[in-house]
Amino acid sequence: MTRVLKVSNLEVDFMAGTTVLNTPLRGINIEINSGQTLGIVGETGCGKTLTATAIMGLLPSTAVQRGIIEFAEHGQVSTTDMANLRGSEITMIFQNPQSAFNPIFTIGAQLHMVAERRNIARNEIDRLLNQRLLSVGLNDAKRVLNSYPHELSGGMLQRCMIAMALISTPKLLIADEPTTALDATIGHQVLGLIRSLQAQEGFAMLFISHDVSAVAKVSDVMAVVYAGRVVETGPTQDVMNNPQHPYTRGLLGAIPSAQKMRGELTAIPGNVPSTLLEIKGCSFAKRCSLATSSCEQEPPLVSIGNQVVACWKAQP
Repeated sequence: MTRVLKVSNLEVDFMAGTTVLNTPLRGINIEINSGQTLGIVGETGCGKTLTATAIMGLLPSTAVQRGIIEFAEHGQVSTTDMANLRGSEITMIFQNPQSAFNPIFTIGAQLHMVAERRNIARNEIDRLLNQRLLSVGLNDAKRVLNSYPHELSGGMLQRCMIAMALISTPKLLIADEPTTALDATIGHQVLGLIRSLQAQEGFAMLFISHDVSAVAKVSDVMAVVYAGRVVETGPTQDVMNNPQHPYTRGLLGAIPSAQKMRGELTAIPGNVPSTLLEIKGCSFAKRCSLATSSCEQEPPLVSIGNQVVACWKAQP
């Protein structure tokens, strides 16, 4: 398979003048191949969305970004390069479709703007928009195109967002918590829709969620992120069936299932650290029941089968 995205040692500092306030990303390393889905999972505040924002080149002016981003045949790309690729070869689905659409324009007007920016011939735009809406399960395309965002349900708006993201036939789709604002039934339908479209069109996908179950449903490879670093990565089924990092085990232990007896759900004690400047050694040590004095040092990356784990307790 052809590699679409490679991120090497991605770091982000938030600054106030020359003072570093926080370093929420501390060396993210991920790769995605064509037609593949990489799922990034972790609690709120671990750096999932910030990773996507940095890849897209959308960080605020107070942020300083370091590391290497390589994209498809373009090789290493800068923030300026990414601005030219954003919306064409790389597109994004956002968490809340109600806030992603402009309330004063119809859905059709907004989809038209995207198509025109992609230099699609004017006489082709109407046909393309109808085709895209049909492909995401919106059969009454005329009514949808003439509607304002507030006239559509959350599920319909998310389908419109997916249609918008795929207008330019991207090589990489970033889906940032695409089901968070939807109820469980509609969310399940949206996940199935995204996977179906990916199978048809072959784009790579970076899928971000705090919901381990959602990531397990759609991803081929899973990266577990904690405190701005990937602590475990590997094929999704391997990670789900045989988690190696204590944090991964904690996330899986909190998932309800029919196989678990009442009272068996576990919660990870404590909270994700709000500032990472003072962290030394393993960032999860203060919440980990297995922590020892060795955890005061930064853990090495250990390969265990197809998985890579950052933990002193991991045994190859």
